Parts: sequence; C-alpha cells; structure tokens
Amino acid sequence: MLEHRFAILAATATFVLLIIGGMVNPTGSSLACPEPSLVCHGQLFPPMTGGVLYEHGHRLAAMSVGLLQIGLTVLLARRRRDLAELGWIALAMVCLQGGLGAITVKYKLPWFVSTGHLLLGMSYFATVVYLAFRTAPAAFDAERLRRAQQPGVQAVRRWIAAGVGAVFVQLLLGALVRHLGAALVCLGVPECTRTGDWWPDSAVQHLHMIHRGFGVAVAVITTIAAVQVVRAGRGWTGLRALAAAAPVLAGVQIALGALTVLTLRSVPVAVGHFAGAAALWGAWMSMWFLTSRRPLVARDLGALPSAPAKTA
Repeated sequence: MLEHRFAILAATATFVLLIIGGMVNPTGSSLACPEPSLVCHGQLFPPMTGGVLYEHGHRLAAMSVGLLQIGLTVLLARRRRDLAELGWIALAMVCLQGGLGAITVKYKLPWFVSTGHLLLGMSYFATVVYLAFRTAPAAFDAERLRRAQQPGVQAVRRWIAAGVGAVFVQLLLGALVRHLGAALVCLGVPECTRTGDWWPDSAVQHLHMIHRGFGVAVAVITTIAAVQVVRAGRGWTGLRALAAAAPVLAGVQIALGALTVLTLRSVPVAVGHFAGAAALWGAWMSMWFLTSRRPLVARDLGALPSAPAKTA
C-alpha cells in the first residue's frame, strides 16, 4: 500500500532529521544562519561549511520531511478517509515545528522554545510511527491483533506505559540540560564535581544531577519492563526484539552520558547520546502500538474510498 510505504519513509526520515538536529547544538551552530527562514545568509543553498553545514543542513532536512508529510497527508485524504484527520494533525505538527524553529532563531535560542521544539519533534516522530502501523496491510494487523489480545500481553501494557512515560520525562530533562547550558556544569563522574561533591549549590548543577539520576531510573524501569514483555510475548518475534533492544539502548545511553562529560561533550558522543534517546523512544512507542487490542487498520470498507463498480 502506497500510504504505508510513505508513512514508513516519513518515519525513517524523521528519525534521521532528529539526529541531524541533534548535531546543531553540540557543534555550536544554532545561530549559524541568522535568518528565521529557509534561507541562510540570503541564499537557499549557501556554501555548506562550518556551522552552516549543520544549521542549514538541518533546515533542508526539515523541509524534506515537511514535503514527505504533505505527500502523506494528501494520500491519506484521498485513499484513507478514516486517517485523513490524523494526517492533517501530523501536517500541522510539522508546520508548528517549523514555526518553533524560526522563533528559536529570531529570539536567540530561548530555552523554553528550544525545549518545546525538541519535544514536539519527538511527538511528531511517534505520530508518524503510529501512522505506519495504521496503514499496514490488513493481514499484518490481524496477526498483530491476535497476539495482542492474549491476556499475558495485555497485562504487561502497564509496563510498556511505564517505559514510555519514563523515557518522555527523561527527554524533557535532557532537553532542559541541553538548552539551559547544563551539559558540562558537572565534570565529575559519578559525582557532580571532581572533588567529590554530589549536590553543589547551583540550580543548573541540580538539574544535571537529576538528569543523571533519572537516567539510572529509566534504565531500571526499562530493564524490568523489557523482561516482562519478553516473557509475555513468547513466539512474537517483533515485540520481543524491541523489548530486548530497549535495555541495551538504555545501558548505552548511560555510558554515552558519562562519556559526554568525560570527553567535554565530544560531538560524536553527544550526537550518539541523542540518537540513542530517540531510538529508545521509538522502541517503546512501537511496543505500545503493537500491543493495542483494538484494530489499527480499518476493516470497515465504508471508511475507505469506494472502489469503482465493475461492469459486466
């Protein structure tokens, strides 16, 4: 189905866009292009060097995702009337995301706008993943629904919800650490300071340490939840693979977080840390959609465009 392929492409492009966006702040490129628009230093395609490569590259990638979403919205409006409203909502999210990006540049990186920009990007990513599930072939959804209705699977949805919630809170804390300039306010590991102080007087140091501590909590919640999901999903390869990957991602996140401090925020390490967060978010959201006990693909033909009548 064309809309399903388009939704998968949009979700993949969004994940790549998140990683590209994650390069802008660590490279100090957030204001490399002073105009709050698609042009940079008066050009749509300026020389892609220095900070312009990251900042304007991010804008061009965002424009590509926007075009993909326009295409997906049109497809849903024409071929899947049951999903047309969600398609328009997703398009509105992309437009709002672009607006927040422009405001971020115009007003010189206000932390609350930058934080909202990051969280909306993650929310849009979850939305297009959901659209990929909603546009899947009916046979896939029928098999998914059969497995999801097993009592053991439904019982562990509360654990999946805990994983989703914990990761979202950690995304918020990480966004605040990034955009309030708190990434390197604690240079000790695991203590905040190299002199062994765990809880200095500074508020931004408190934020940094809360982010660290909650990262450990996320890893614990993720591991417990993943074990429960693996046990309940016997024979369900896709669900178990996602659950098994989640604790690995959480562990790598802790290691990359420590390396971010130890390497004084090396760009590859910081970007890897952000990419891991996006991957963990995508894994838990996918598990949530997979285990829904309601049909995700419309089986009511009245909800879809009518096929032309055959003539004898």
